[in-house]
Amino acid sequence: MNALSRREEENLLKAAKAFALKECEPVVREFAECCTGRFVSVAWACRSQLHVVQNCMRQ
Repeated sequence: MNALSRREEENLLKAAKAFALKECEPVVREFAECCTGRFVSVAWACRSQLHVVQNCMRQ
């Protein structure tokens, strides 16, 4: 079994994150629009959009 070096692991995580952000772009954009102009109220006003973003990123 081959283990990944720290650099390979970091590169893999960066690539996976970039892919997830690309695939989930519409959902992330909707969440960002909800957050615009909010500070404290974002915690409850955009909760449903946050859950959708999290589910998309997990996939």
